[in-house]
Amino acid sequence: MANRNGKCPKCGGELSIPEELARFSCMYCGAVLTQEELVIPREKKEKNPLEDVLGKLYENGDEKAEDLIDQMLEMDRFSPKANEIYARLHFNEILFDHLHVMEHFNRTEYASCFDNYKRQCHPVLETVDRYAMVTEDKGEALMHELAAGLVKAIDEAVAADATLRSRNARMMKLDQYKTILAVYTIPMVQEQKLSVGKKLADILVEEWIGAHPKSKIVKGSYEDMATGFRKGKLCFITTAVCDSFGKADDCYELMSFRDFRDIHMLKTQEGRKLVEEYYNIAPAIVTCIDLGEDRAAVYEEIWKEWLSPCLSDIEAGRREACGKRYQEMVEALKVRYLS
Repeated sequence: MANRNGKCPKCGGELSIPEELARFSCMYCGAVLTQEELVIPREKKEKNPLEDVLGKLYENGDEKAEDLIDQMLEMDRFSPKANEIYARLHFNEILFDHLHVMEHFNRTEYASCFDNYKRQCHPVLETVDRYAMVTEDKGEALMHELAAGLVKAIDEAVAADATLRSRNARMMKLDQYKTILAVYTIPMVQEQKLSVGKKLADILVEEWIGAHPKSKIVKGSYEDMATGFRKGKLCFITTAVCDSFGKADDCYELMSFRDFRDIHMLKTQEGRKLVEEYYNIAPAIVTCIDLGEDRAAVYEEIWKEWLSPCLSDIEAGRREACGKRYQEMVEALKVRYLS
């Protein structure tokens, strides 16, 4: 009784199936499959002569490569060359076609924006997954090239931006790209539930750190972000600043700001509206700050520039001045981190 070796097209699990068994279930994910659906490793299949043609079209930058990829994937969706080149052509789009997503990184919009983002990125990530299933190194070399290429493209975009006239401006812009990677792209890659998800997420982090060893990036998950927004676990700005100073949750500063919120802000319709908006975006701002190596310096800056003067306003009874100053702080941080 001979077995046919291959991989599950759903999860990439290695399978060894008796040849006479027409239908079977994957032992890893439970998918019901046929012999025709079993993914056979590339070295055991005859090479498609169109692969050489596609390779030359791609090297020459010929737009006909896209049409040929579509034809080849219709004939064999696990064609290594078609999947590889599709991924090379479109991988950077998972970031650069979605730079607007940070506008929706807040309590009310994150979940729906993330779902839409994940759906739009699925086709290119699926080609990376299919390529990995039929190559000897499980696609690792290609994933490193794609991730390194994305990081390089980010660096080139920052360098080419003529509006960034200082080193500090360029670093802030780089941090904005890093934030998208950390709170959208890397969680999205993992959430796709493809066989390459975890490995590709690790490689994205690795390639970023390799290019920017002093720039921290966190491999967070969608569930971490979504749960934090739903349950309010992500710290708010004043709490995060006091926490960075080692102050307790019931310290004088925090209690003063909470009293100001409850006694002054929540007593008027306008004040309640501002507090609601603050609760919607403040956790996201803190998350972005915490992704940076200079988080302590940023919190020190926030304290000196805004929170300490606000506390002085509260102590002196200047409630309107405090409210205006606090609102200016939130707007400035919103522009800096969520634009």
